[in-house]
Amino acid sequence: MTEKSTEPVRAIKKACTLLDLLTEAKRPLSLGELTASTGWAKSTVYGLLSSMRSCNLVEQDAQSGRYTLGVRLFEYGSAVQSTRSIITLSREPMERLVKATGESASLSMLDRGEALVLAHAEADSGFHIVSETGAHLPAFCTAQGKVLLSALSDAGARRIFETQFQQFTPHSVSNADALLTELKTVRETGCAIENGEFKIGVRGVAAPIRDHTGAVRYALGLIGMFRRVDSDEFRTATAEVRKTAAAISDALGYREN
Repeated sequence: MTEKSTEPVRAIKKACTLLDLLTEAKRPLSLGELTASTGWAKSTVYGLLSSMRSCNLVEQDAQSGRYTLGVRLFEYGSAVQSTRSIITLSREPMERLVKATGESASLSMLDRGEALVLAHAEADSGFHIVSETGAHLPAFCTAQGKVLLSALSDAGARRIFETQFQQFTPHSVSNADALLTELKTVRETGCAIENGEFKIGVRGVAAPIRDHTGAVRYALGLIGMFRRVDSDEFRTATAEVRKTAAAISDALGYREN
């Protein structure tokens, strides 16, 4: 790695140091105090603070010129807390879902156009497939991803498809129009089906989890080696997923009109 390529990394570390100092101080700090604490050049500290101020990571008092933590950090913290809350609320319902179906379940949210697995519950016996927590899955060819895409506008879903598209299996949807048609069905039926589109032989179903505003924030999915999507076992699994997703939505404060 060249000296030039490490500069952004160093800048991020220095910015984090300034945020740590402001957090520990529990009071506004001046440019001079921050410079003295870090031992860096005043111009360096000022430049970092100016950049962070433009992103609302820090705020500067108009009269004293002192710096405090910005509102953007509160927004980030609230988002993290929300994610932790959904994981906590979903843990037991997911475990019950796994016991009821004998297949593996996972909870996802949309992240940079992909389905990010926030939590999973794996079945105890037999051959099972589960996506590990932290994994990113393509949205256009997984059940959970399609649920999350269905919450977007057609234009937004099309942009993600055009960015993500890869022919994972012969069953993968191959064009944006076909995907948009499927997303319309997802909205109408309240669930999405995955039929060997990401991995041959793997089938799954997912349902939306809504917050108190009614917005689709997460997707609950069940995946396994189902023989067919028109089998009785798959229909039973679909009903269980929808019921569990509805229960979690209810816990988040969603009330259907």
